[in-house]
Amino acid sequence: MDARKECSAIRRANKAWIAVFLEEILPPIRLAARGLGYAVTVHGSLSRDIDLVAIPWTESAHPPELLIQHIRGIIAGIAGRCTVTSSSPGDKPHGRKAYTFIHMGEAEIDLSVMPRIEKGDE
Repeated sequence: MDARKECSAIRRANKAWIAVFLEEILPPIRLAARGLGYAVTVHGSLSRDIDLVAIPWTESAHPPELLIQHIRGIIAGIAGRCTVTSSSPGDKPHGRKAYTFIHMGEAEIDLSVMPRIEKGDE
């Protein structure tokens, strides 16, 4: 098999694996997020990793750190383990904070969390 075909086969296999893994993790992540006052949606191509966006949805949305703990626990419960790559999130446009979860040393899940706006800060 030449290198291009092998690379294409690996990309297709990775994309299929990501789709199956996303089916497993997304429903419990959304359920936990809803309980914490967030909505979670999928963003991106799902070809190399899973990109999620968490949006504060209620006035009583909890701090993002609690959301991160819950999501990490969900991924670890399904995949066996999960780490967050950094204790401090990356700063993104519009106040968004980016976290990267790695499970089993292979795939990444990037989560962007939009900032909460407290009453009076509007």
